Amino acid sequence: MSLIHEQAAFLRDVRKLLSFAEGKNFLVTAGELGRSPEAQAQQLREGRHHTMDSMHLRKCAIDLNFFVEEGGRTEWVHSLEKLEVLGKYWEDLDPRNGWGGRQQGVLEMAHFERDLGAWPSSSTSALDPPAQERETTAVSTPERPAAVSSAPTAGTPPTLRRGRGERKDILVLQEKLVKLKLLDNPSGEFDARTEKAAIVFQRQHGLVADGIVGAKTWDVLDTAISGSAALANPRWLGDADLEKAAVDLGVELAAVRAVYQVESNGRGFVDDQPKILFEGHVFWRQLKAHGIDPQRLANGNTDLLYPKWTREHYGNQAHERDRLRRAEAIHEAAARESASWGLFQIMGFHWQTLSQATQPARYNSVNDFVDSMRRHERDQLEAFCLFLRATRSRGGLLVDLLRQLDWPAFAYGYNGPGYRENTYDDKLRAAYQKFKTAGSA
Repeated sequence: MSLIHEQAAFLRDVRKLLSFAEGKNFLVTAGELGRSPEAQAQQLREGRHHTMDSMHLRKCAIDLNFFVEEGGRTEWVHSLEKLEVLGKYWEDLDPRNGWGGRQQGVLEMAHFERDLGAWPSSSTSALDPPAQERETTAVSTPERPAAVSSAPTAGTPPTLRRGRGERKDILVLQEKLVKLKLLDNPSGEFDARTEKAAIVFQRQHGLVADGIVGAKTWDVLDTAISGSAALANPRWLGDADLEKAAVDLGVELAAVRAVYQVESNGRGFVDDQPKILFEGHVFWRQLKAHGIDPQRLANGNTDLLYPKWTREHYGNQAHERDRLRRAEAIHEAAARESASWGLFQIMGFHWQTLSQATQPARYNSVNDFVDSMRRHERDQLEAFCLFLRATRSRGGLLVDLLRQLDWPAFAYGYNGPGYRENTYDDKLRAAYQKFKTAGSA
């Protein structure tokens, strides 16, 4: 759904709220709906707001004032107790709706908003979602200040999900689901029934059942349509692996699913090799840690060794594997420590920290870590779980922040201080709500 449609739906709920308030004998005056970035910046300077993020910028928040007439006088209602009935009505209209009075008390009791989840605050003028889904190689982390993505490789099947995708691609998917008797008829829209059919298919064939049709699901679909036994790759994750991880971590399954969806692109292997991304600025640092002067080796290796992060030298997986191979020829351990690996793109140099989270130590060397990344996506998930247990952020260990569903603090710890640039906290929250709702349906 585009932002403009979200805004229209928000205002439909506002109309319902106004009618409900009038039925309770309130007089209502309208306050602020839209807010310019300049006005938000002024709020920030005056200490009335803590970030440039505001639903007013997205026109999905409104401030309303409520009055009652008594004895010929009009009096402003500024009691949380009296407005509670309106706040509850608003929140019951949509699970994303929030009333400021409940969240922040009397100072925000006029505020009614809808949390849109993954819409980036920095691009509120973009009224439509991206036309083309880009293929994410790796999300941003403290070592990688920005996410790395590219247009899908020619011939790569499109990633489809509810509300997203080209009509012709969705029709191809739906026709396959019809042939498998999981869908009645194609519509060209990736709607709730298509998502449900995709989830059923994924569960039947040992895939992670998230309703997102990516390369793995397309692969098994094509095999099933051909009449062959449609089995998932034996090195792929399944639902049982995510369920076990949730139990082991003591975290809600919906939260684990949300992190899996947002922090990976669903593929731990490319061309039967673990997905990697080589970081030349980390290689510079790791060589120093191994007692080697990187400056002495930089000449002729400018795409392997540089002191500061840059996206200039990234390429496809074949290119990244070649960079890693050349770096290994300089120093194998430092090179492997300087790449991120697998589904969750855990940096190799974390092997020692991850080992400290288990007794006995899980990895005896970076080579042990790399060997496990090459075995199975389950091993990649295990490394991620160890990372959550071993990594501390503001507010505590990542695993504790995930248990508490503290999405901003979790995103800060996992993605670094620039997490808001890609609205990771919004995306995690929205994905969690989706899986939570699906689990209770």
